[in-house]
Amino acid sequence: MEFDAQDFLDRYAGAYNNRDPERMRTFFDLSDERFAVFEDFTGDLIDGEAYSAMLEAAFDATGRMTFELLRCDDFGGVAVLHAIQKVVLEDVEEGIGEARIRATLWVKTGEDAPRVVSAHFSAVPSAGEECSMGGCGCAGSVGEY
Repeated sequence: MEFDAQDFLDRYAGAYNNRDPERMRTFFDLSDERFAVFEDFTGDLIDGEAYSAMLEAAFDATGRMTFELLRCDDFGGVAVLHAIQKVVLEDVEEGIGEARIRATLWVKTGEDAPRVVSAHFSAVPSAGEECSMGGCGCAGSVGEY
């Protein structure tokens, strides 16, 4: 069966939007000893046990999540997904805000159900930020590397 990356991301966002941490956990292979998530926001490398606990926070979340799939490469048993994760937050006092996050997910696809075994999340640079590649003018854009 062929791996459908957009469907996988849409179902994960649905679990978040339904505030269902238990269902969200089914998208991650938290018991795999290789499991790791790196978030630039914290600078931490998070293991399966800690990430499982973090997913519990979805129960209290107020945002709505979607994904824009940029690319998926399937290597026969492992797929690498590059996407922009968007979380729209509504606050009575602050109004509406949007978080845009670059997501790179390594998904095991050769088993019963596809599951993330490793991921990297980082902020999408704003248009005013300098590119980390030395001012090449690509800040705020998503393109080829």
